[in-house]
Amino acid sequence: MLRRFLLGVLLLGTAGYADEDVLRPQGRSTPPPQVMAEGLVKNPWALGVEVGGSLSLFGQDVTEHQAPDYQTNLTGGSGLGPLVNLAVDYALTDALGIQTRLGYDQKHFTTSGFLDSPCETPPGSGLFIPTRVEHTTSQTIAYWTGGVALRYRFEENWVVLAGATYHSRSNASFTETDSITSGTCQFYDDVGNAIGQRRQESGSNTSAFNAARWSIDLSVGYRIPLSENIVFLPRLAGQIFLNPLAGDNLSSGYHPVLGQVYAFTNRRLHALQLVLGLWFNL
Repeated sequence: MLRRFLLGVLLLGTAGYADEDVLRPQGRSTPPPQVMAEGLVKNPWALGVEVGGSLSLFGQDVTEHQAPDYQTNLTGGSGLGPLVNLAVDYALTDALGIQTRLGYDQKHFTTSGFLDSPCETPPGSGLFIPTRVEHTTSQTIAYWTGGVALRYRFEENWVVLAGATYHSRSNASFTETDSITSGTCQFYDDVGNAIGQRRQESGSNTSAFNAARWSIDLSVGYRIPLSENIVFLPRLAGQIFLNPLAGDNLSSGYHPVLGQVYAFTNRRLHALQLVLGLWFNL
């Protein structure tokens, strides 16, 4: 009887300390929790919605086939257009991450200049007088975009990004305005009716621009935490395009009396962007 009692006490004591490590009287230590990299927000995955504006910087070379300064001020232009992006960011480490982005980007720019043109007045008289014509063309090209970039976060809240973006042309339109600013000449319609000293034409010219363009994008931004799960991130970006905006136009500016006046080559467009983004934990 006494032997059974002692055996029961021994078993109870053993059960009470079954989970104890003999070498660690306080019990086994639990492994440390796995630490995940923090991205723009708290978690490695973040979703961003971005809106902003794109300042287009257009340039081209103008070759004049007539007298010097016959056509001037058409070598460059600029303008503002809207943009919107949906982006995903994944943190590879606390400092380094990768972003993918889909968006809509509208490029807009205006060029202007003047043309000193001989004007026949009255029509059919054979009498030509010098007349200055002011010329303005506004161009708008819309692109669907897709891009990828490496992100580096430093000094806790500063962010730099470097990557590439593919631009797929969606549509394009133009508005062209000509105004006679000297003399008494007028413009005429296709049937010979006088329409005054100002004329304007608008329409679609989608096929005038290259269907696909690639850009190298560089930007710097600053994180402003709004909560544990939301970050506001404004950034300033530059886009350097690797291929022309449009092909050479070697038959521009044809005049019925003078013939070929000028030609456009090396037609390029780069951009500066101001982007405002809200980033959310996924």
